[in-house]
Amino acid sequence: MTLLRATAVAAILAVAGGAHAQTTTIGFDSLEQPGYFGSVFNSYSEGGYNFDSSFLGLLSSAHQDSFAYAGSAGLGATPLSTTTLSRADGAAFSLSSISLADFVSLPGSFDVTFVGHQVGGGTVSQTFTLGGGHTFADYTFTGFSNLLSATWKEGALHTFQVDNIAATVSAVPEPATYGMLLGGLGLLGFMLRRKNAA
Repeated sequence: MTLLRATAVAAILAVAGGAHAQTTTIGFDSLEQPGYFGSVFNSYSEGGYNFDSSFLGLLSSAHQDSFAYAGSAGLGATPLSTTTLSRADGAAFSLSSISLADFVSLPGSFDVTFVGHQVGGGTVSQTFTLGGGHTFADYTFTGFSNLLSATWKEGALHTFQVDNIAATVSAVPEPATYGMLLGGLGLLGFMLRRKNAA
């Protein structure tokens, strides 16, 4: 009887540990290029995540010798445009951190607000203050979980670039995992039935 109980508990524990979260750091490494200018493109995808812009679909990245280059490739957009981050497969995700730097701006610090659009219709928002320098600094999100998308808007006089976005999506358990769960529950039911019959 102890062996049956141990088997059932092991099967249920295997299911609980079977669906691990998958964290991706979106680093925009494929945008690294030498040169004095930058690249402009319609959309960008990396690690299962898509980036799109509301203004003519224009996203951009500073080249390595550009005055806007912040030490590594980053993703920027045109003034007053809204950038949307979403999963390519439509799955919910969470954001834990991001690196931000000035892109093309007037001197001085400025605020950047991120809005997370959650499954079920709710939103969360968080504002970070950038120092106005061309060096990436790290910022931490709070409560940005169960998201369908996240958006941020460039200013008219201050634009910024993003890098090293830490995003996590929960893995869907495989069918074999569900089979183990059903087997474990079946064993527990069988043991209860035998115990009640005795």
